[in-house]
Amino acid sequence: MSGVLEDKVALVTGAGRGIGRAIATDFASEGAIVAVTGRNIQRLEQVVSEIRLSGGQAIPWQMDVSDEVQVEDTVNQILGHWDRIDILVNNAAIIHHDTPVWRTSIKDWDEEMAINLRGTFLCCHFVVASMAERHEGVVINIGSSSGTIPEDMCGPYGATKWGVVGYTMSLAKSVRPHGVRVNGLNPGWVDTDMTAEDTPDNAGPEWTQPEDIARAALFLAAYAPAD
Repeated sequence: MSGVLEDKVALVTGAGRGIGRAIATDFASEGAIVAVTGRNIQRLEQVVSEIRLSGGQAIPWQMDVSDEVQVEDTVNQILGHWDRIDILVNNAAIIHHDTPVWRTSIKDWDEEMAINLRGTFLCCHFVVASMAERHEGVVINIGSSSGTIPEDMCGPYGATKWGVVGYTMSLAKSVRPHGVRVNGLNPGWVDTDMTAEDTPDNAGPEWTQPEDIARAALFLAAYAPAD
C-alpha cells in the first residue's frame, strides 16, 4: 500500500460489516487512524482486531447515528483523543425491502429516516464545523442508486437516499469555500450481509463487492475534488 492516508483520522459509520467494514479496513491499510463506529460492539471489536493484526490503527466506538446525544458524545471523544477528524464516511444504513411503498408501516418509515438520513445529517452537523475551522477535511456520504431510480419495494430506503443525495450536494456547495471536500457514492446492489438478509434469493458474487466501493471511497478521500 502507498500510505496515501498516513496519519489521517477517519470516522466511519456502520463499520461493523459490509461497505463500512471494507472502507475502514482499506483506510487503515493506507495509514489512516480509523474510528470504527456502529451499534454492534462485537462486530466493531472484530474489525478493529483484524485491522490491528494487519498493522493498522483503529479504535471501536459504539454509536447509534440516529441518537443525537450519542453522536455528539462520540465525535467529542474522537476530537478529544486526536484533536481532529480528517475524513468522515457516512455509511450507516438499514433497509426494509419486503413491503410495497403504499403499505409501508410508519415504524419502518421512521426507522429508516432516523438512521439513513437523520444519521447522515447528525454526523455532518457535529463533525464538519471542526473541519471548516481548520479549512481542511473530507466528507463521503454513501447514497444509493435507489436515491435516483425508483424501486417499488423499498420506498422508505429510496426516499432516504434521495435525501442523502440532495443533502450531499447542498453541503458540498456550502462548505467548499471553507476547504472541506464533500462527495457522495451511489452504488447499486452490493453483495453485503444486509442485502443478503433482505434479498436472499438475489445476492451473489456477480454483484458489486464492498471492496469495490471501498476503493472508490479511498479515491475520494485521498485524491478527488468536491462535486
